Amino acid sequence: MEPLRFIHAADLHVGSPIPAAQQAPRPLRTQLENSMKTAVARLVEDAVFYEVDFVILAGDLFDQENRSLKSQLFLTKQLNQLKHYHIPVYIVFGNHDPMDYQYAPVGWPENVEIFSSKPEMKVYQKGGEVQAHLYGFSYGKRTIPENIAKTYQRKEGALYHIGILHGQEQNMAGASTYAPFSVQDLLEKQMDYWALGHIHTRKKLNDRIFYPGNIQARHRLETGEKGYLLVEMKPGDIDVSFQPAADVVFETIHLSIDNHDTFNELTEQFIKSMQKFQPKRASGVWIEMELSGSGPLSEYLQEETTKREWLDNVNDIGTDSSPFFYVHRLTDKTLPSYVVKQINEGTSHFLRDVQKAVDYYKESPHQLEEVWKELTQHPAVKRYIDKTDVSTVIDEAARFIWTKWGEGENE
Repeated sequence: MEPLRFIHAADLHVGSPIPAAQQAPRPLRTQLENSMKTAVARLVEDAVFYEVDFVILAGDLFDQENRSLKSQLFLTKQLNQLKHYHIPVYIVFGNHDPMDYQYAPVGWPENVEIFSSKPEMKVYQKGGEVQAHLYGFSYGKRTIPENIAKTYQRKEGALYHIGILHGQEQNMAGASTYAPFSVQDLLEKQMDYWALGHIHTRKKLNDRIFYPGNIQARHRLETGEKGYLLVEMKPGDIDVSFQPAADVVFETIHLSIDNHDTFNELTEQFIKSMQKFQPKRASGVWIEMELSGSGPLSEYLQEETTKREWLDNVNDIGTDSSPFFYVHRLTDKTLPSYVVKQINEGTSHFLRDVQKAVDYYKESPHQLEEVWKELTQHPAVKRYIDKTDVSTVIDEAARFIWTKWGEGENE
């Protein structure tokens, strides 16, 4: 019996803007802005290299608000390359690129099979014989509250049966509007493999049910290597392996200034922490650095010029590294030693009251969320406000108060 080898990818988001690129030096900004296309091109190259039977793209190839003609032409050009190697591509559209939106028509290569807005079956043939039945549907609109997976109908007549679904497991937050399903729903369909899309984190729900995650991170919260899944199937056996495709990887590093008296010492600690990030394929790592702890360096970090000069020095080192690294965001949560001493000794009623307020609002974040919502939803203000969680706002506010109080007491 013929084995089957295919690529399972999802959430390409071709043409999607990457906010982190806005403040970066031009060469890095250009590379990051092109990283989506680089990842797609790598996927296509790999499909040829691995001699796959076909490629599955499980939704959100584009963002509806950024589905430009340029993005569509790029993707069709890439898929047309697969046509030359007789590699079919099976596509379902997701909530970010539903079929009911009007886009500039470009036409798809003959090797591309697009699922309609109702569950249907596509047939894959090899050597004149039916090898696989593929089942799926595209989003006809932005939201799909129904459990569409339950309506899939497995049909005999193929060695392999593969379900394609852009949706969210029912126990995940926000699942109710994105073709919600349970693992049991999928298992009952007796598919040999389920190719899922929608969430940007690589995840295994079952030995035969997988999310590949997105192929290139779009922001700092999408950390780690990104890519696609290479699936190799034989009757009764399956092997699923992750293959990196992203050109840029986002990571987070937490550093403590405790026991560090100089910036050179802090730099050495950072370089040591960077050693654990060795992406297999990405040419660069974008870092969010979070500083914590207390000590003499904290006072100097309050000075924006000093902070910027130290960060520039770190990034100069990153330019000459392989892979290169770039610290695109620095969060300073440090406190001067004298402030920590006053808090711990409890000699200040004011500082104790601040700590009580911190504890209260962290235990009851909804109290602040309602007030915060007025700002984040205000049409004239929301564009200037980061989508920062309440806990972070509380920490930053408390640190600001403690530091300013400490400066006055320490004079």
